[in-house]
Amino acid sequence: MSGGEDADLVRRCLSGDQRACRDLVRRYERPVYSVLMRVVRRAEDAEDLVQETFVKVFRALDRYDTERPFSAWIFTIASRLAIDHLRRRRVKTVSLEVSEPGSTEERTMDIEDTGLKPDEVTSHAEEESYAANLIDSLPEHYRIVVLLRHQQDLSYEEIAEALNLPLGTVKARIHRARALLKDRLQGPPS
Repeated sequence: MSGGEDADLVRRCLSGDQRACRDLVRRYERPVYSVLMRVVRRAEDAEDLVQETFVKVFRALDRYDTERPFSAWIFTIASRLAIDHLRRRRVKTVSLEVSEPGSTEERTMDIEDTGLKPDEVTSHAEEESYAANLIDSLPEHYRIVVLLRHQQDLSYEEIAEALNLPLGTVKARIHRARALLKDRLQGPPS
């Protein structure tokens, strides 16, 4: 996803090109859903928030600054919607052992063919699942900065802008989240 391609799609959308609008949605729908799902933890909420994100994006498209990364702009919108949603729901963080009440959703993971033996693939998938569960176990204010930094590859500055936080707060949260993850990986003291 290059910035130039995104800027071109935005210009075409603004000129009424419906295909460009569909291409923009196709390009960002999955990454936005992925972040939202990991933040709000309920598929139906994430799906609603994806739709709400794109409604806001297209309503404000004429105000998008094509000199800045489109990905940062759309994740700003999605992140703010997720935070507002969580504030309304007042979600508490759940432990790794507790499944969401009433949820029948199964978590799936796409694994690319690495050419590994089946037992190595299983081990790799288990490690990825374990890491995802550890990140999911973080409090929401740590989880979102980690996801935006490491899953969506946003810079600290882009995260600060997306979440409307001071840069120092973003750095502190990422540092604290990493410390929590390290502690959880090491397990309880013996």
